[in-house]
This record gives sequence, structure tokens and C-alpha cells, in this order.
Amino acid sequence: MKILLLLFILVPLTELYILIQVGSEIGALPTVLLTIATAIAGVFLMRQQGMATMLEAQSEMASGKPPQEAVIGGVLIFIGGILLFIPGLVTDFLGFLLLIPPVRSYLVRQSLKGMTIRSHGHFRYQKDDSIIEGEWTEKEKRGPESLEDHDPK
Repeated sequence: MKILLLLFILVPLTELYILIQVGSEIGALPTVLLTIATAIAGVFLMRQQGMATMLEAQSEMASGKPPQEAVIGGVLIFIGGILLFIPGLVTDFLGFLLLIPPVRSYLVRQSLKGMTIRSHGHFRYQKDDSIIEGEWTEKEKRGPESLEDHDPK
């Protein structure tokens, strides 16, 4: 809670300081226009990359792969877009960093280190009057072809 309070105080003060410094160098109107231009460019980039990430996730799901990388990439694009909407040059810089694909893929790889794919679920098979129930934990990835060997007849 203290960290959030500190961020809510430090981020606006830092933004204000940077805006004053830039404004004193290039003028007030160009500084305001620069902030507006970065927000517009951010919206464009966020839409473009967000759609590409959504298509990537759909492609991964269609091929039977978990869409973890695409989902985390989408979250980073969303955070980058939010940072671009916040008025200020520091948050705009951080937002644009998250919209650069190599930077984003590096962050995705770092966030996925050490993660394993596990799924828990329940299976209920009903044929006539017999019911077979079970639970499982998947420890390694298996494709649809491995299911052919285990027909529940």
C-alpha cells in the first residue's frame, strides 16, 4: 500500500518536472502537442499490435498450443496503452517501450521462466447407466494423437 501511495506521488511529480523542463526548451505549445501526438500514436500502435496478438493467440489455440505468450504479450500491450494515455513524457516512453515487439517478447520470455503447464480438471463419462468419474493432472504436453490410444469404451 505504501508503494502505491509513493507511486501516486512520485510519478506525477516526475512527469510535471520533465514537462516543465521540456516546455522550457521547446515551448509550451509544442510540449502539449507532443503529448497529444504520443497518445494518438499509442492508440494506433495498441490497436494494430493488439489485433496481431489476438490472431496469434487464436492460431496457437487452434493448433493445440497454450496461448500463454500471446496472452502475456496482450497484457503488456494493454499496459503500454494505458501508460500512453497518461499525460506525460516518462509514461509515454515506458508505454512505447512495451509496444516495441523485441522488448515485449523479452519481457514475455522473462515472465514465463520457471512456469510449467498444468491443468486440473474433472472428467465424467456417461454411457447408458454407467458413470466413470476421474481427476487428472497433466504434467507434459500431449497432442490429440495420443488420445486415440486411450479410447474410453
